[in-house]
Order: sequence, then C-alpha cells, then structure tokens
Amino acid sequence: MKRLLLLTSTILLVFVILLPTLSLSACGKESAAGLLKKNTGCYVDGSYLRGVKERSTTEDVLKLFDGSGITIVKNDAFVGTGSKVKYGNSELTVIVKGDVNGDGEVDSIDYLLMKRAIIGSATLEEAYLLAASIQGEEELSSLDYLLVKRHCIGSYNLYEDTTMNFNGLKIAYIPLDDRPVNVDRVRYLAQSAGFELLMPDPDYYATKLDGRGFNSNGTQFGNREELVKWLKSVDAECDYFVISLDQMLSGGLVSSRAMHNTDLSYEYGIIDYLAELSKNNYVYFFDTVMRLASTLDYQGYQSDEYTATRNYGLVGRKLLSGADLTIEKIIAGYRYGENGAEIPVNLTSEQLNTYLEARERKLRLADYFLAKLNGDYQYCYYGVDDSNPTNTIQTNEINYIQSKLVNGRLFAGCDELGLMCVTRLTSDVYANKLKIAVSYFGGGENSPADNYDIGTLKENIEHHIISIDAEITTSAGDADVSVLVLTKPVKTSLTAACDTLIEKLKDNISKQIPTIVIDASTQEEKRTLQNLFVSKNIPLTTLVGYSNWNTVGNSIGIALSQGGTRVVYLKNCSEITRDSNIGFLKSMTFAYIKDIGYQLEGGKEYSKWIDLINNSPIIVSLKPYKTQKIGTVSVSNYSQPWKRSFEITFDISVK
Repeated sequence: MKRLLLLTSTILLVFVILLPTLSLSACGKESAAGLLKKNTGCYVDGSYLRGVKERSTTEDVLKLFDGSGITIVKNDAFVGTGSKVKYGNSELTVIVKGDVNGDGEVDSIDYLLMKRAIIGSATLEEAYLLAASIQGEEELSSLDYLLVKRHCIGSYNLYEDTTMNFNGLKIAYIPLDDRPVNVDRVRYLAQSAGFELLMPDPDYYATKLDGRGFNSNGTQFGNREELVKWLKSVDAECDYFVISLDQMLSGGLVSSRAMHNTDLSYEYGIIDYLAELSKNNYVYFFDTVMRLASTLDYQGYQSDEYTATRNYGLVGRKLLSGADLTIEKIIAGYRYGENGAEIPVNLTSEQLNTYLEARERKLRLADYFLAKLNGDYQYCYYGVDDSNPTNTIQTNEINYIQSKLVNGRLFAGCDELGLMCVTRLTSDVYANKLKIAVSYFGGGENSPADNYDIGTLKENIEHHIISIDAEITTSAGDADVSVLVLTKPVKTSLTAACDTLIEKLKDNISKQIPTIVIDASTQEEKRTLQNLFVSKNIPLTTLVGYSNWNTVGNSIGIALSQGGTRVVYLKNCSEITRDSNIGFLKSMTFAYIKDIGYQLEGGKEYSKWIDLINNSPIIVSLKPYKTQKIGTVSVSNYSQPWKRSFEITFDISVK
C-alpha cells in the first residue's frame, strides 16, 4: 500500500511539472503573445504590447511576429496607443510611449493632453495613461510631460535616451518688485540650474518710493494691465510660470500695503485669468500676509507712521477658531484687543482707516484666489511679511489663509519666495526629493530667531525645507545636502558656536558633502563667523548656499534655494553647462559681496571676499564629485535702485 501511494505521488508530481509547460505551449500556438519575436525591443505586459515606436505602420508591427494570421486593428494611418493586435481568440492592446491620443504620432497634442491630466483638467485612462507614464509610475508628473515635449522638439528621444537634461527650459517670471533680491538673485539662481528666465519690461514691475519719480503709467507701482498682456504673449512659448500675486493684483509688495479700494472687480478679473492660465501651464504662485507696519518713504509716511502702525498691529486680537474664523469676523475684530476694548492708536482717523482697509482688501483677495483656484496650480507660497511671534493683527489672517491653502506652505519671510518657487520648480522638473541634514550651532533653534518670525527658528527652517519637496534626515551620511545653522548663542558663546560650525564645515568639504551655511545669529558681533571664513581660508564657492541677509526668514530661503536648486541640477542633469556654472558663481558672489561686504561691513572691505572667491573652486559635478575654477570674478557698477544701502546691486562678470 505504501508503494502504491508513492507511485501515485510520483505520477502527480510529474503532472504538476508538465502542466505549465503544456499550457505555455498551447498559449504560444494560440495567442499573439506566443508569436512575438525576440530582440525586437517589444514585449508583452499582461494584455498590453509595449515597445512599439511612434509612426509604426501595420507592416512594421506585423514584422514583430512569426507566422501568419495576425491582424492589426487601428483608427489612424499609424498603429497608435489603443490599437489591437489579434490572433485567433487572443488580443493585445498596443502602447506607444508618448502617444496619448492614439494617432501613432507623438506631438504637441499629446503633451498638452498630459499637461491637462497632470493638473486635473482632463483624465487619461487605461492604455492612454500607460502611454503617458514615461517613468512607469502610477501617477503622472511634470517630468513625464517634459520628456514628451523634449522629444517633440528634438532634444530628447523617448525610445533611446535614458538621461535627463532640461537646460534651456523657459520660466516666465513676475517678480515681487524690482529690488535685487527679487530680480538679480532669481536670475542667477535660474541660470545655475540651466533654465532661461523670461521677464517683462522692468517698468512694469518697478516700485518708486517718494521722490524717486514715477513709472511710465504715471504711478509709483507696477503696471498690472501690461503684466497681463505680457503673460498672454509668452504663454505659447512657456509652460512654467512663477508669479507674484502682490505684483499682479497690487503692483508690488509696497503698494499691496497701501491700496485700499473696496471695489475689487478688476483684481478678481486678474485672478480669473490666472486661474485659466493655471489650467494649461505649471504655475507657481507666491503671496504675502500684509505686514504690521506701513512703508517708510511711501505716500508720505515717515518713521512716526511706521512706528504707530507697527505698534497698533502688534496688539493682540481675540483669537478666532472653527466656525468663528471667517473674514467678516476677522475684519470686525481689527479695532479691538483681546479683551474687546478698542485699541488706542497714534494715527489720524484717515490713516487708521486706510491701514485697516488695506488689510481687508489684501485678505479678501487672498480668499478669492484660494477659493477660485482651490489648489489648481503647481504650488503656492505665502510669506508673512515682517511678522512677530506673539498674537498680533496678523494671527487670525494667518490662520484663515492656512485653513484655505491647498498644495502650498506658509511661513515667515517674503523676499525669498521667488527664489523658493524656482527651487520647488527644479525639484518638480527633475522629480527629485533631496535628503537634507540640518545641524544647529548655538542652541537657539527652539526659540524665534528674531522679532519678525511667527514660530521657532527650527520650525521656520523645516517649513522651508518641506516646501521644496525635500526630506529632512537625521543621518548625515544619507544626506544630499548638509545645512549648518548658526543660532543665537544660548547654550554656548557665539565664538564657540562659530568655531564648532567652521570645523564641521571643513569636515564636510573634506568629505565632499555639499553644504549650506545660514547665519541666523542676529548678533551685533555677527561678523565673527564671516571673519573665520577668511582666517581659516574656507574655499567659499565649495559651499552651495549662504546667507545672512535681512530677516532670518529671508536668509533661510535665500541660502536653501541656492543650495537646493544647484544640488538637484548637479545630481540629475546629464549635461552640466558652463553657463550654469557661471550662474552659480554669480549667485554665490552676490551673496558674499551683498550679505557680508555691504550689509555687515558697509562696503568697506568687499575686495577680500572677491579674492577669496577667486581662489576657490566650485562644485561642477556630483557624479563623480568634482570641483573646478571656472573663471575670475569682478564686480562693478554699484547702484541703489531704492536708494537704500541694503538694496544695493552691482554687475558681476566672470572671465
């Protein structure tokens, strides 16, 4: 009996082994998949035939198979996505990479359909979604779209290339105003990633302080009508837009604090246009929460008005939440403190009304924009302009905007937002999520860095990092970028904190770790760290980001955008151009000469920074790591567009 059972088991085992072989053999004789030739570049994926190239004829596809009896069912001259390959009772659906509309050709119709699918205004299903997914991911990304568009213009081949190269990608940019931080620095940043920045006539976005003349439209602020015309004029050649809402709706940051019209139909019309623009383009917006104070030297306001409005704004208001957090209740509470009493103010009735009406106008515009677009854009930044970590007139506004903000981020700082948009765009284009390790020196990371923040220094830095779609890692060895932050000296002296940071910086350089340095110490002895750069002969341009400019929020954004943009480019682009290297060198030169030579040293000792820059190489490759001197830097033609020393600009040449 045992022998019989053993024999039965053996027979069953043989049957189990042979059954798949017999089944596959039968499948090979009865299905189109079984007739597909090897080494054709095509393969069967479930019920789909992949690898068919664009502009393939019926004859081209038939040559992929052995034997006769194969039939092709198609709707156009070429075999496109959705076409069928039939043999007997079996059927395969053709996938042509990049052919999203099924006509067998990859052209502008396809990438426009992809763009609409990515931003949510169209839907791709089944085979057509697979044809659009160039990277093979479940969800489409802007990188898929860019690869198809590049294929169409001849700078990439979907069927041969495996590299990424987006040098020359055009970005249409509407700046916050004409200050260097919003123009020069953004131009250099875009260049450092190989992008081409398109900008309108400077007259259309310039701000004129009192006594500085007028723009050609006869005002002190930007020309909103001409900006709309310009956006329409570049729409055909550009897919990527970075747009300041303050400029588009108010003519700039300064005028957004002063305009107080109650009829907002014109501004709503501009928002309606921007909503349409976003449906067919990748648009990055940035806006601000109105600051506490009025603007010095604008529309007659001087230091007395600045102080009075800031002190008035600093008074805490009753905090609203839940169903009570509405625009009408926020506005109704502007004049009253936490205890319900009317807040005294050292302003005329007209001045107070203008101040509060400007706040109301700005809040209503933000509300209309956020409701109208409802996240139908690539990303949106909100910066809190000259804020304070306590409960102020801004607090309810901040909470309201955060409750409505979809696909965006709010934090303290506004002059860096154009830069941050370019960095976020770079991350999106290359579909790259940087890993960033942050180290603090001084012990002050868990308190506000200055009087213009709305949280702690650590929170502000983390918000900035998350907003560029990067990941914060605690493993330094796993990081793409190391961020070294000098804080207020709380647990140690400023000198000791600076010494420790410099040693860490030198170690990073020796280990070939791209590094960003942010000076958030806000101390009178702030030059301590910078003097160590010189005395320790730090090769400055091996840093990928640096700032100590203006408020700490600004410094965070400037330095992080420099380093984040450059490292994503170096990691992913298959061709690092000389022009991008020059853009990066200019970006870092501007930071050292402006932030240190002028802001800290009053322009007296900038030559030593030029010498240090010219004796330093820059990182030109991460695959493998390589540094190189690419030219000699010189600066000239210093000017102050706003007649303010910390807004100085200059020409930079590299030979």
